[in-house]
Amino acid sequence: MTRPGTTVVHAAVAVPSTPSSAATADRAPRTVGARRIPVILPRRDDPRLKLLAIIIALQVLGQTVLGFKVSIAQILITIGVCAVVDTTVTFRRAGVLAWPASAIQTGNSIAFILRASGTEHGDWWSLHGIQYFVLAALVALAVKYFVRPGGRHRFNPSNIGLVWVLLVVGPLHVFPQYLWWGDPGPAVLAALAVIVLGSAWLLRDVRMLPMALSFLAPFCAFIAVLALSGGHFVAIWHQGPISGFDYWLKICTSPELLIFVCLMMSDPGTAPRSATGRVIYGPLTAVIAGSLVALQTTEFGVKVAVLASLTIVCALVPLIESAAAGRRPRIGGLDAVRSLVRGRRPSAAHVAVIVIATMSLVGTLGLPHNRDLKYIERGLAGPHNAQ
Repeated sequence: MTRPGTTVVHAAVAVPSTPSSAATADRAPRTVGARRIPVILPRRDDPRLKLLAIIIALQVLGQTVLGFKVSIAQILITIGVCAVVDTTVTFRRAGVLAWPASAIQTGNSIAFILRASGTEHGDWWSLHGIQYFVLAALVALAVKYFVRPGGRHRFNPSNIGLVWVLLVVGPLHVFPQYLWWGDPGPAVLAALAVIVLGSAWLLRDVRMLPMALSFLAPFCAFIAVLALSGGHFVAIWHQGPISGFDYWLKICTSPELLIFVCLMMSDPGTAPRSATGRVIYGPLTAVIAGSLVALQTTEFGVKVAVLASLTIVCALVPLIESAAAGRRPRIGGLDAVRSLVRGRRPSAAHVAVIVIATMSLVGTLGLPHNRDLKYIERGLAGPHNAQ
């Protein structure tokens, strides 16, 4: 349980336990114009700095040796939009100027995973598709600020921003970073070292290592069963369908999967608070992710299925926490259903939880039927654009 005024880390998105966005011990009055306004700066022992260092190291590798198809301008603008919006909202609500730690992580995570179709590696200052990055950032922050049943935001902001834009904007315009970063070599091994060592460094602070392992073990076993039973998918970076052992290898050893588990699922602000709850949360997400992956025939679908599984399970966190504590289950979303049955108006936040989780599930289930997506992953123009 977090004490008031302490800072918690959101893996992939970091926010504090108070509206001021940082520890009150760092609050110091500064003169801004004619006003003396508290200014909250980062502390050297803030675990969010570790997360920032990990993602920046991966971004640098992506821009230099890994061939990421994202521009420096897209990264900086996405982070900047999140930082400006979060700083403004915090100032209006709490009257302080605070280091926007959570917003920086939200923007950095979105820019790390989201790609605009047509952007090439080396287009350092391209603004191509920047509207999709900004849209994902605004959706992420809007859900964080306004979908707060019980006063706690339910969804990981960067996760919901990514899932919404990937599903709604669609594969003709956006796609997620590839699952496979290339055959093992110095660049890929360096990235894996950053992810593994950085995750161990961070997860120890937030006590999320058991959760990560409780996801990885059943998920990798589930994917092995799919591989043995004929599971396959196509990807633009691979000639022909990926199946058999290669199917398991490309998914379960993907750097993207490790980032998802260690730097997104491990968000203490949206994961269950108890150790028992977190060990339920990990396998449940694994089962839902594996079930959604089983239906997908494209890499885009596989990646969105994994991301959407977290959105769905975040909606169920109150149920997980109740089960872990041995209490009668309560789900914020079901409270809305109960209110409707009893003729009362449900909370808008509870309705939003139902809508977000349901649309994420429905959109992901619809991906195997997307003809454009199948053409794109084979390296062809979509049928509606074919000449």
